[in-house]
Amino acid sequence: MRLRIAALLIALMVAGCGKAAPSADMPARTWQYYVAHPQEVEAMQKICREWSAGHGPAESEPAVVTTNCRAAAFAKSQRQIAP
Repeated sequence: MRLRIAALLIALMVAGCGKAAPSADMPARTWQYYVAHPQEVEAMQKICREWSAGHGPAESEPAVVTTNCRAAAFAKSQRQIAP
């Protein structure tokens, strides 16, 4: 039984290693930047989806990605609220 579980866990670990995470070579942005440059919000949110699809632990995301994802999401919400 333990051998089956070990084999299953190894297979799951190998399956999760197939896709590399997107690059985090980007400048940190504020929500004000994304409000001023709304055309960049969707591009940033695409990067955020790619990082979250990596299924890695949240703490493995670079801080710049987390910061930019939150800033872009907040800016998008602010633009939707504004008349």
